[in-house]
Amino acid sequence: MKKPKKPKKRRPGTGSPSAKQNWKGVRPWSCCFLPGSGAPTLQRNDALIEQVRQIVAATPEVRPEIVEPLRQAVEQGAYEIDARKLANCLITKIILDC
Repeated sequence: MKKPKKPKKRRPGTGSPSAKQNWKGVRPWSCCFLPGSGAPTLQRNDALIEQVRQIVAATPEVRPEIVEPLRQAVEQGAYEIDARKLANCLITKIILDC
């Protein structure tokens, strides 16, 4: 008596996936926006860009809460540099920039 045949397993790339899913059963990502309330608008982007510009303009270039203690330590001669740590940073920067 013959054994019943097992159904063949689908391999990647064989057959055709459904319109809503890929061959792994996962919905494909889409970068397209459908028209409607969720679609981005140019006005929203402009408002967001303007808001970011205002935040950047209001942010100081130098953070005094960090710089001031360092400045005082340098003036008093109490600021010491770890030569080994500095060398490691310089070498790392040189290697990563190449």
